[in-house]
Amino acid sequence: MHKLLLLSAVSLSTVILSGAASDPPSLVQNEYAFAKAVADHGVRDGFLKYLDKQAITLAPQPANAFDLYTNRKPSGSKLSWYPTFALLSASGDFGVDTGPWRADWTKDGKSQVAHGDWVTVWHFSKDGHWRALFDGGIDHEAPEKAPKALAKKAKVARLPESKATTEDEVHGSLQVAEAMFSNTAMRSGPKAAYESEGTDDLRLLEEGSQPQVGKAAVLAFMSLEPAAVQWEPAGGSAAVSGDLGYLYGLTYKVEDKEHKSPQGSYMHVWRRDQGEWKLLIDLELPVPPQP
Repeated sequence: MHKLLLLSAVSLSTVILSGAASDPPSLVQNEYAFAKAVADHGVRDGFLKYLDKQAITLAPQPANAFDLYTNRKPSGSKLSWYPTFALLSASGDFGVDTGPWRADWTKDGKSQVAHGDWVTVWHFSKDGHWRALFDGGIDHEAPEKAPKALAKKAKVARLPESKATTEDEVHGSLQVAEAMFSNTAMRSGPKAAYESEGTDDLRLLEEGSQPQVGKAAVLAFMSLEPAAVQWEPAGGSAAVSGDLGYLYGLTYKVEDKEHKSPQGSYMHVWRRDQGEWKLLIDLELPVPPQP
């Protein structure tokens, strides 16, 4: 939170995480504890308690989130949020959740407020805690109706056991899925890409817009015109069970063959559906022109 593509040698630095957790704390309870830590200790110190040291955020380009918060000065800003969706891998060591956030602060003696939505990718680390591998989000106007929160004791959906896979297979297949999405969008338009590559419960988080929840809502939001950009992954990771993963990177204009001027940054959460990777969450941010 603020909560024709050639396959490149993408660095999936933690693509297979060692050791599945036998019974980790609830991902939803962990998210509420995270929000409480920020309320109790401030934004900077609260985030540092939960971020993995290799965590990524979009600021707006991909950056190390732990370093950004370490170098951030404490402030009186108040940040609150809650989860509306959560999912665990079959191995139980990897998960994703998302929901709305609200920020309150004072500027020139006047109260300010901002709204948006966030998405966080988690792994259960060797120290026995959930650590955020990715945390990012979008800004938008206040929603007309507050989304329903997951109860603190809500049971988190867990993907079913599937056929074992290797690290190389996960690495390669995620890149192929990303390339297929980008190629389809450039050739036949974003609507065709989301229709063929998205899950039925697909979620789109695009800066300045309310989240689109469900494939039908996303397709109604999409253009039929060929995409003017291509998605270029830079890194990511996946569960040890190889059924839930994410990639992040930059988007470039199709004619920018040397990738000199990024147009935006993104994070895609992918889920295995009947052996094939399908896009579950798409987070898209613009990148301002470089001076």
